[in-house]
Parts: sequence; C-alpha cells; structure tokens
Amino acid sequence: MKKVFKAGFAFVISALLFSNSNTALSQPHERVKRVCTKKIGRVYMGDRYLKPGSQLCLGDRINPVNGKTAKALCYLNGEFLYFKQKTIFDNSICAIPQNIVELCTGINPSRCYISKGPGDDKDVPTLISPYGSSMLSTRPVISWYGVSRATSYTVIVSGYEFYWEITVDKSITTLPYPKEQNQLQFGNTYKFTVLANVGDTPITSSEPLVVSVLPQEEQDVILQKVKQVNELALPLDEAAIWDKDAVYMSRSLLNETIETLKATEAAGSRNPTLYRVLADRYLEAWLPKEALREYTLAAQLAKSTNNLEELARIEEGLKIISFYNQPPTSTNPAQK
Repeated sequence: MKKVFKAGFAFVISALLFSNSNTALSQPHERVKRVCTKKIGRVYMGDRYLKPGSQLCLGDRINPVNGKTAKALCYLNGEFLYFKQKTIFDNSICAIPQNIVELCTGINPSRCYISKGPGDDKDVPTLISPYGSSMLSTRPVISWYGVSRATSYTVIVSGYEFYWEITVDKSITTLPYPKEQNQLQFGNTYKFTVLANVGDTPITSSEPLVVSVLPQEEQDVILQKVKQVNELALPLDEAAIWDKDAVYMSRSLLNETIETLKATEAAGSRNPTLYRVLADRYLEAWLPKEALREYTLAAQLAKSTNNLEELARIEEGLKIISFYNQPPTSTNPAQK
C-alpha cells in the first residue's frame, strides 16, 4: 500500500573539522590540501581561498574577500547563507531545521503502522507519479503500475471545482499531462486516481494520491534558488545530487528532485551517488521497486570504482527495502 506523507528526510552527518589557517602572511594563497568527505554545503561566490563551486565540510572556514560578501548553500536546509566576515561553517549556521519531525515515510517504515501484506495490491493499478505530497508542477506526468486483467485505464484528476478524466489503452501506464486539459492551479490540492477497466466496466481502483501544488510566492522562492544553482554552471550530476536536491527537499518536493535526478541519469551519468540518491528518494515516495532498481545500478557503479562509502549507503537502503517487503503484521508507532 502506497502512503505519501509531507515530511522531511534528515541525514545524520558526522562532523569532520578542518583547519584553513594561513601558512604565512607573505603567502596567504598557499593552503593545506582539503579532503572533504562529508559535504554539507557549497561556495557560490566571494571566498578568498575557495573557488565558486568548492564544496564545504562541517568546520570549514568561510573567508570573504575584503569588502565583499561570500555566499554559500547549506545542503542541510536548502538555504543560501551570506557572510561579510570570517565564519566557521558549522551546525550553528548550517543545520537541519529544528521543526523537522521524524514521521512515517518510505525511508523510515519503522514509524509506520502497516496493515496489509507486501503483495496485497498486486491487482490494483498503484500510482507511481506524481511523487510525494507536494510539487511545483501544474502539468505533472501521471504513471502507475498496470493490472494484468485490464483492457484500459481511466485516469481521474479532481479538486475544488476541478475535474477531468481520460481513458487510455491497456498498453499505456505513463500519461503526460493532457494538453487539452486545464492545468493545476497554484496553492490548490488535487486527487489523482486510476481505474482499471475490463471493457466498459471498472474492476479495481488505485488508492487516491493527494498532492498539493505550492502557492505562487513559495514557488518563486524555490525557482530563484534553482536559478542560482544553474548560474554556477556545475556539472549536471553535481548540481542534481547536491544543490538542487537540497533546495527541493527543503520543501519535501520529491516530484521535482526525482524528475531532475531521472533526467540527469538519462543524460548518461555514471556517478554511483546519483543512482543511490535517486533510490533514496524513491524510497521516500514509497516506491521500493524503483528504489531497488536504482540501488542495484548504483552498486554496480560503486563496485567498479571501489567506492566503499557509497556501497555502505546502498546496503543501508537495501535493508530498508527488505523491511518494507516483509512488514510486521502490526506495529504500534507508540512503541517506537
């Protein structure tokens, strides 16, 4: 059973402190080589020693150029931070928001009450996308798992004074938003449903997926941040894995970050981190099949480069999928 909750996903970051002190007053540009393994931010402009695009670890020092303002993105909250004086990039300024509550999500199923077995919905056209419970898109792609007996599917999108439906052939399980239909409106909430039909008779229905479109003013803030990421001209996978994912996930926008990661993957990226992050996001969207596919690809790429850090993270994700596929018959969240 697919459940979608608007909740943040908090990473646990181990702090590695690095010293960026000058080696000599006469040669301030000479720096000790940095090794950043736990990345929590990126320099965008204005640092005396770190080039735009340099990633930051917990404890790194921001050194603004005299008379200028340095700018960095904090991955833990998706916010751009501005500095006019030397500052340590630590958890007092770059931290997970305090209002993030650990709730039931696909990546944290131990918080969930699961009443159905993993195979109970195999004859139901389960919705795949839109992903998550909130999004920017007003014309999202709609996709679902097919049903073997179906001869056609009816897709229904409804909201306050809003309704359309369309019937498509059984071979279609991905539907671009129809051009002839009115787009979704900013700030409104919509219900997506797919019916499986045999002939003209519906035989089963998906569990409805309820998704809210962010208000215009909130979208403008997010899109302005994405514009700044694009202007830095990072490699596509770097921007998708770290910066855009941080911006989108600051508002639990699984739909946007998954679509961005998918597009980057389709462009030919061989970065195992991209595949692993995409798998993580699929888990948050309660899509273990998609997550397993991406973890498998990520593991292949990580093994080929002996990337032990990614292999460890992939293993953790696979453990969650195993939990998901064999849920307890009754789990009381109060006992957790």
